[in-house]
Amino acid sequence: MLNSDDFPQLYRRTSEKTLEQWNVHSGIGQVRDEAFYDPHKLAITSGIQPALTPPLTQLLQELHQLAENDPRADVMPLSGLHFTFFAITMPQYLRSDIAAVDPELLSIFAEHAKNLTVSVRNLQLVALPNQLLIAGTPERNSLQAKEAFARRLVDSPWRDKLRERHGDIPLPPPFWHSTLVRYQAQFLPERFRNYFQARQAHHYGDVSAEVKLAFTNYNWTEVFSCP
Repeated sequence: MLNSDDFPQLYRRTSEKTLEQWNVHSGIGQVRDEAFYDPHKLAITSGIQPALTPPLTQLLQELHQLAENDPRADVMPLSGLHFTFFAITMPQYLRSDIAAVDPELLSIFAEHAKNLTVSVRNLQLVALPNQLLIAGTPERNSLQAKEAFARRLVDSPWRDKLRERHGDIPLPPPFWHSTLVRYQAQFLPERFRNYFQARQAHHYGDVSAEVKLAFTNYNWTEVFSCP
């Protein structure tokens, strides 16, 4: 498990690797034909929906301005701000599936994460080749709860759903983040790259909220909390 001091270095290394790729590839590369996630179905996931602070409001507004009239740029709506705790499935459910939540999943969540307030501090931009994230540092109790929740799910019948969602990477994934921009190509265009490079050292404050287990669409503009 990572320590709190490890996160700034993790995010910095990730962005540095992306900057190296951007330096080699000046254009957007191959255009993606498929969406990152099914936009019409719901996933089972867990996360927080904190209040939209003034710095985050301004950040999202500026990103929307950069994306204007570009159909390949998918920027998080202001109503969708969230930070993932632990994603469980791919988007594959309909609203009619919400009533049939597995009692074992509810029990595992209740044991490890229900009523847990998560704070994510020192928020900063992180660059991936075709995405911009906002990510920060959690408190130790949140780290421990996320590890325990993930381990318990890996040892349950939900393990196959986790593999579909995450592949074969070690779980849980280390980032505490929200995806602000997804671009339907291999690489972000120049205006998003310049925006990131001008603001990569900026901090956007802290957020805090109670973790919820929910059916959500990919950008959390539709959220149906599990009981």
